[in-house]
Amino acid sequence: MKTAFLLVVAFSVLFQLLAANVSAATRRVDSLRRLEVLVEESAEPGDTIEIAPGRYDFTYDRINIQRSGTPDAPIIIRGTSDENGNRPVIDAAGVNVHRGVFTIGDGVHDVVVENLEICNAAGSRYGDRVPKYGVNSCAFFLAGCKNVTIRNCHIHHNEDGLFATHWADCILIENCHIHHNGTAYTGEHNRTHNFYFCAGRQVVRNCYIHDSTEGENFKSRAENAIFAYNWVDEEAIYSVAVDSGNSKNTLWVGNVVMKRTNLGHVQGRLLGIGDGTGVARGTLVALNNTFITIFPRDFYLFTEESSTCNAVLLNNVFAGPGTVFLEKNGQGTVTGKNNWIKQGIEGVPDSLEGTVFGDDPGFVDAANFDFHLKAGSTLINAGLSRDDVMSYVKMVTDNARADEPAKPSPIFLNAIREIEESIPSFEPLRKDHGFTKRGDDGKLDIGACEFPAKEGQ
Repeated sequence: MKTAFLLVVAFSVLFQLLAANVSAATRRVDSLRRLEVLVEESAEPGDTIEIAPGRYDFTYDRINIQRSGTPDAPIIIRGTSDENGNRPVIDAAGVNVHRGVFTIGDGVHDVVVENLEICNAAGSRYGDRVPKYGVNSCAFFLAGCKNVTIRNCHIHHNEDGLFATHWADCILIENCHIHHNGTAYTGEHNRTHNFYFCAGRQVVRNCYIHDSTEGENFKSRAENAIFAYNWVDEEAIYSVAVDSGNSKNTLWVGNVVMKRTNLGHVQGRLLGIGDGTGVARGTLVALNNTFITIFPRDFYLFTEESSTCNAVLLNNVFAGPGTVFLEKNGQGTVTGKNNWIKQGIEGVPDSLEGTVFGDDPGFVDAANFDFHLKAGSTLINAGLSRDDVMSYVKMVTDNARADEPAKPSPIFLNAIREIEESIPSFEPLRKDHGFTKRGDDGKLDIGACEFPAKEGQ
């Protein structure tokens, strides 16, 4: 009897697997109308929608992705490339866009979008066309969705690059090139950014983020954020920030973040905690990053007076001609260990332990943005060990993998696992996006890059 029962269960599982494989399909489209029908009405879990390469002039106010996959069988929307590597380009210059070229709304889950170029989204470009939607339109508007992955996309010249609401959760952005998003500030609207992310949990890794037109390169109001192995430079105001929220902590690991190379706006800070619109809470862990100022007026870290967020700085490089380290107005603490800081800089708190001071960090070619280390650099083997930093990492990643309020998908969990594995496990590519394995000789160097540089870097 028991054997018969087990056979019934086995055949039932096999039938379900076969049924899932039969229903999943690859659907090829060469029009946005066909894409719209699939993502709004008929796509099923496991389906792959392949968009033919070419230029697509956007004629909608948005495309709503309303169909969901499952954790093990997401719906995949994938741009295909021609023999020259050209992928689909969706150009929204001809319409007023309602919040996002792609909107992924409440209740939608387990969707992957990859290998698309999306540009020129604006909400009120044409004043004589109604309705008008304001000045906060973007490539992707993520509103209440769960377990959404956007990878290998080129997102540029939109009013916002990507926007996620507080109701979105388990959002993964990886291997994307994001730049020149924002609008000219007129005094009639809030600033717009390359990233404006408020999701419950978000991972952004291996991206090249630069030239925010008006605001920040990465503005985060997330409860839990992991920002890993990105190259970030040439912002309009300041570059990377925990602006409010953050109650379940933030991790910045393995990034290169540079101040802009033109004086531009009077704002001189590189990194921010709090912006006065809400309270930045929790703890920020900054681990093995390379932070670069460009002008003497630049400074590294700013905390806004309402913020209660504590900052923990471990194994980071703070290099460049900036003359002030910290402008502290907030209530949170700033502590850390084994950072490299330029000799003679003002405002370095006594709570930073084991600091390595010097005049030259020993970069290969800082003038050409190569921040790998030369032999003899004082950064080599000067970092805390992986065992010493893992407790700080887990403080953030344990929240990221929790089953509440949404259960993370295998894709999201794998990204967290790779970030935890052999911390720091990757290096950012120089002014590019993608994966590069970081070397491991048993001892950690300070900064985003491990000595010696890997071949080809």
